[in-house]
Amino acid sequence: MLNIEIDEKIVNSMLQKAINERVEELAKIKYFMTYQELSEYLNISKPIIEDRLIKNGLKYYKVGSKYLFKKTEVDEFLDDMTANMTLTNNDIKFFTKLKGGNKYVKQFK
Repeated sequence: MLNIEIDEKIVNSMLQKAINERVEELAKIKYFMTYQELSEYLNISKPIIEDRLIKNGLKYYKVGSKYLFKKTEVDEFLDDMTANMTLTNNDIKFFTKLKGGNKYVKQFK
């Protein structure tokens, strides 16, 4: 017969360490990104963001004079954009999806 002894303090310590690591990991995930952070995240310039993403419907939020982008919405937008690309319309610098600009602007004062 196999006899296993478990030290409850060690198990609790290991569990607490794992929880703390996960909480720190989640805390590092940014909910909103600035233009600069979005530019770094996508590795494209601000003019390309304005000309090709915002004009094609990328949602943004204006807080005072600052523009913010939700990371989840950026990821969803890019997934949708790439799903709609074709052989001849496959470069983000030249991609066109919507006409008439961004209809998803939200402003906060």
